Amino acid sequence: MLTPFFKVNKLIFLDILTHQTTCHEERINMKALTLGIFWACALFLITGIFSAQHVDASENKVLNIDPAGVQKLIESDSCPVIISFVTARCRACREEMPVYQEMYDQFKDQGLEIFLVSIDFAYSQPIQNIVDQLNITYPVFWGGDQVMYAFDISLVPYKMVIQNGKVVDTVIGAWSAREIEEKVTQLMATCAK
Repeated sequence: MLTPFFKVNKLIFLDILTHQTTCHEERINMKALTLGIFWACALFLITGIFSAQHVDASENKVLNIDPAGVQKLIESDSCPVIISFVTARCRACREEMPVYQEMYDQFKDQGLEIFLVSIDFAYSQPIQNIVDQLNITYPVFWGGDQVMYAFDISLVPYKMVIQNGKVVDTVIGAWSAREIEEKVTQLMATCAK
């Protein structure tokens, strides 16, 4: 016959065994959950990588772009093309955006292409907020640090001026509204020839 002390310990021992079985089942469920999350993330990244290489941007929507996508923008047959690399924290970048919008509205039917590429770390929401606030309609992309490193960009605003698929000028720093207007007018005259 078991003494009450041993009966209690036997119940505690059985409870521990039962709990270990539950923990084992939880570990199996946790593994399944982790595996499910892994595959969901992998699928998201794979579809994101393929869509990032597509360079058509809808109005007022920031799309992801990778270095290969930026290279496609550079190799565009459009004349002229201005690609401005920016961050949401950059005051000079924000000040240039409405001027680019004016130039885009004025010259887009004559072939001017303006692309904004955000190199903000982590995610696109900061630049999307600015695009919404300023009602920017020219194509805006988010490339993050992947694009920043691929094109060796250390200061913003950083601009590439492209004619017929070739970079003809790079500019680090802000342009005034007058400088942007003069540059675009000069580029439009050169491309018209």
